[in-house]
Amino acid sequence: MMKKDVLLSICGLQIAEDMPKDAEPIEVITPAQYYFKNGKHYVLYDEIAENETEVTRNTLQFYDRYLSLTKHGADNVHMVIESEKQNDTYYATCAGMLHISLDGKNVEIKEQENKIQVDARYNLAINYEHVANCELKINIQSKESSDFSLA
Repeated sequence: MMKKDVLLSICGLQIAEDMPKDAEPIEVITPAQYYFKNGKHYVLYDEIAENETEVTRNTLQFYDRYLSLTKHGADNVHMVIESEKQNDTYYATCAGMLHISLDGKNVEIKEQENKIQVDARYNLAINYEHVANCELKINIQSKESSDFSLA
């Protein structure tokens, strides 16, 4: 059974036509809280962006072939990625409002006793223009687990 206190690793890669072939993924590793309720997984964590002072509260929710991220703080958004479904939303940033379209290709969840891995692939459009094909890898592991790894 997964414990409440976990380590969260989120690794994202955007593949765009104008990007170098050896583009590096962006990775965040942070402590988080994990909950399982009514058949759904929840992970809560805070982040502070570079050159920012305001904390952004983040909530990941996932089950079956569904993944959502809700941000409240410096940036505000509720993004949903579902296998074989397109979801649209608005992303409120300090630079203004952006229309975001997430065309989900696949969301896969792998559960083990003290570890959960979520892999998502989707196409991203901002203000109705395709920006990138994206891959997201999320690893959640109990802090007490002796075999913590980021792979």
